[in-house]
Amino acid sequence: MAFIRKSVKSKSTEASLQGESSSVDERFTVDQLLALAKQHSVDTSPLDVKALLSVLGIGLISVPMHDDISGTLSLADNGKDWVVKVNALHHPNRQRFTIAHEIAHFSRHRFQQAEFKDLNFFRNGERNPMEVEANRFASELLMPELAFRDKVKVFSGSIEEIAQYFKVSTLAVRVRAKNLGMKGHGLE
Repeated sequence: MAFIRKSVKSKSTEASLQGESSSVDERFTVDQLLALAKQHSVDTSPLDVKALLSVLGIGLISVPMHDDISGTLSLADNGKDWVVKVNALHHPNRQRFTIAHEIAHFSRHRFQQAEFKDLNFFRNGERNPMEVEANRFASELLMPELAFRDKVKVFSGSIEEIAQYFKVSTLAVRVRAKNLGMKGHGLE
């Protein structure tokens, strides 16, 4: 769940990322972020989320947090710099998803609020539309459809091997497969 702290319209990173764009309020798509990563020689299969954060000009801090807090994205007091805090006590795969989730908030929601505090992804049937969108975006960013379908074939539908390749949880693989209309234990 994300909590609203204050309304914001930042112009720093989006202007530099979209030099040809006429709109500073542009939201970024998964495809645009993956293209940006490739432009800056960031590994995209699997995606190096920390390097992508750096390209986006977003700081990263890993700190111990209460177990039900996965991470936060917030605008610094200077009103222009964004920082992701990730729970250092969580498994590295969960941290990757958290970072991708916070990139999603930055890409899609940074104009609506200045702080996002994310609690327990994929739990309790989350109904907040921003959180649902951020989870789906993160899943697509970490497991792009073509690469995901390819790895399903390469690994003969083994959920564990697919999860290991993309460095995500088996739950994230199952949710991604379901969203792509795949069925069965072998994800066919």
